Amino acid sequence: MTDNIISFEDCRLSKRGGTVFGISKDEVVIGSTIAGLEARMKERETVRDYIERMEIGEIMLHPDDGSAQSLLPVAHLLDLLSGYDDLLSREIGRLEYDREMLDLRFDD
Repeated sequence: MTDNIISFEDCRLSKRGGTVFGISKDEVVIGSTIAGLEARMKERETVRDYIERMEIGEIMLHPDDGSAQSLLPVAHLLDLLSGYDDLLSREIGRLEYDREMLDLRFDD
């Protein structure tokens, strides 16, 4: 039954004579590295925004049971976000290094 399905994307790409992404292994690696780097940088920006908002008191946690607000969950969440920020920073550094190594390899 699926033999009769026509992919308009496949038709469009065949007219272009290839794919939107490179077909060689090197092109795929470069594209993947750059996309991963951009995603991690955006994610780190979001995490840092949340950390900043929590530190200035813009984001607060209120218990559902109506009891008094505790600072412990906020501190715990800040600690988790800070750890995640560190992890993202290390991952970004690794991806930047990978990108530089790929650039050097193709500059020769």
